[in-house]
Amino acid sequence: MRSEETPVLIAGGSIVGLSTALFLAWHGVPSVLVERHRGTSIHPRAMGLSPRSMELFRTVGLEDAVRQADPIRVENSGILRVRTLAGEELGWVPTPTPEDISEISPAPWAFSAQDRVEPVVRRRAEELGASLRFETELLRFATEAEGVTAVVRDRATGDERTIRARWLVAADGSRSAIRAHLGIPMRGPGTLAHAMSILFRADLSAQLRGRHFAVCYIEHPDAQGVIAAYDNDRWALGVGYMPQAGQSPDDFSEERCRELVRMCVGAPDLEMEIQAILPWELAADVAGRFEEGPVLLAGDSAHVNPPAGAFGANTGIQDAHNLAWKLAAAAGGSAGDRLVATYDAERRPVAELTVDQALLRNAHRGGEAGPPPGLVDDLAVMLGYSYRSEALVEDAEPGPPLRHPREWTGQPGSRAPHVVLERGGERLSSLDLYGRRFVLVADGDGEGWARAAGPVARRLGLELDAHRLGAGLADVDGRWRRAHGVGAGGAVLVRPDGFVAWRSHTALADPESALESALTRLLCRDAAHPATAGV
Repeated sequence: MRSEETPVLIAGGSIVGLSTALFLAWHGVPSVLVERHRGTSIHPRAMGLSPRSMELFRTVGLEDAVRQADPIRVENSGILRVRTLAGEELGWVPTPTPEDISEISPAPWAFSAQDRVEPVVRRRAEELGASLRFETELLRFATEAEGVTAVVRDRATGDERTIRARWLVAADGSRSAIRAHLGIPMRGPGTLAHAMSILFRADLSAQLRGRHFAVCYIEHPDAQGVIAAYDNDRWALGVGYMPQAGQSPDDFSEERCRELVRMCVGAPDLEMEIQAILPWELAADVAGRFEEGPVLLAGDSAHVNPPAGAFGANTGIQDAHNLAWKLAAAAGGSAGDRLVATYDAERRPVAELTVDQALLRNAHRGGEAGPPPGLVDDLAVMLGYSYRSEALVEDAEPGPPLRHPREWTGQPGSRAPHVVLERGGERLSSLDLYGRRFVLVADGDGEGWARAAGPVARRLGLELDAHRLGAGLADVDGRWRRAHGVGAGGAVLVRPDGFVAWRSHTALADPESALESALTRLLCRDAAHPATAGV
C-alpha cells in the first residue's frame, strides 16, 4: 500500500473543508483533502455569505469572484410571511443592507448559493497548492503521539493508500463518522424536524409582484413551508414530514412536489422544472469538544444550526479561518502546540451562542408578537462575538462575549474594527492590513512601537508587519484611536485572523520588552517550546 505525508489531512470537501484547504494554502501550509463525492455540491443548500465570511474571502482575494458567482441574483429585501406567495401578505422582517454596515465592514452580504461558491473556493485553493481529492473516502484512521495515520480509498479505482498527517480536520458533516469514532457527544435539542427540499425552476414574477426576499414563510392551511430564492428563476421549497406518523421521503414523488409548489405559490397552473428532491433534518447541536488530540472538528461536524439566520455555513467558514492560522503557526514552528488547542476554547463558545440565536429565530419566524427574550441583532451574531483564550492578552475592559460591533472599541478578543485608511493615494480598510501574520499598528505618536517590531520579530523567529499612522498610512476620518480604544502613542497587535490580540493604550518606556512578552504569550511559547521558525 502506498503512503504519503502531509501536515494536515482534511476529511470533507463541502464549503467548510474547502475553506480550510484554502486558508491553509494561503498561509503556505500543504494539505490533502478527501471527499467521497465526485465533485462539489449540486444543490444550492446554504444561501447567503455574511459580512464576516466575505471579509475572510476578501483577505485571500476571492471577494469579487464570490459575488460574481451569482451575477443575476435578485436583491434581498428581508424575510416575507404570506398565506401563499400570490395571496395574503402577513408581514416582513428586514435584514441588514450594505448601507447598514458600511461603517463597520467593507464587505457586505453576498447572496450566492453554496453550489456556486464551492467551485470558486475550490479553484482558488488548488491555485494556491492544496491537494483536493474528490471521489476519495476516508476508510479509517488512528491517532498517535505524532499525529494521525489514515487509510483512504479512491472510489473510482479502488486503490488504497496511507496518509500520515500531523493533524486531521473533520469537516465531514452533521453525521460525522470521525466524531462518532472518537466518542464525542453532541449537546443540544438535536433533531427538531424532518423536511424535504424541492429545488425547482419557474417564473414567479406574477406572484412576486415586484417583491424581493431571502426566504418566504408560507402559512397555507394545507401546506406550510419555506420558499428560498436562489436565482431569478431558481427556488427551493422546504416542507416538513413526520416519520413518527409514518411519513417518509418516499411520499414525495415528483407529481406530489409539483402539487405542493403550486399550492404554496398560489398558482394552480404554474409551469416548473423540478431539479432535485432532497431530505434533510432541521437540528440544533454542538459537539462537547472540538478537539481530540490531533483531530479537530469544524463546520457541521462540530455544530449544527437551524437555517434561520443563515448562520450555519458562515460559522463553519469562520471555524476554518480561526483554525488555519493556528495550524500554520504551529506547523511552521513559530508557535507552541497549545496554540492549536485554543481553537476549542475560542470557537466552541461562539458555536453555542450562534446555535442559541438560530433557535430563537427559528421559533420566532418574524411573528407579530415581537422578538423573543434573548434575541440579539444579526450584526452582533455575525461580527460581534469575542474570544477568551491563551491566544489573547486581555486588558481591563474585556466586555461581554457578544455585543453589537459598534460597541466594541478594540478590546483584545474582539474583531479588529474597520477604519478607512489611505496609503499611496488609495483608500483601503484597516482590515486589509491583516491576513497572513501578526500586525502591529501604532498611533502616529508611537514611533517606539514601529522601531521595536523588527528586533522582536527577529528574536522570536517570526514574521511581523508594523504600521504607524502618519508614516505612509493616513487615518481618513480620524477614527482610528477611538475605534481601537487607545490614546496618543498607543498600539494594537492584531492576529492573522483579524482579531485584536493585545493593545497598549499609550506609549511605553520599553516597547520591545512589552511586545516580545505579549507575542511569546500569544503564541503559547515558553522555555520548553522555543522558536524554530527562521532558525
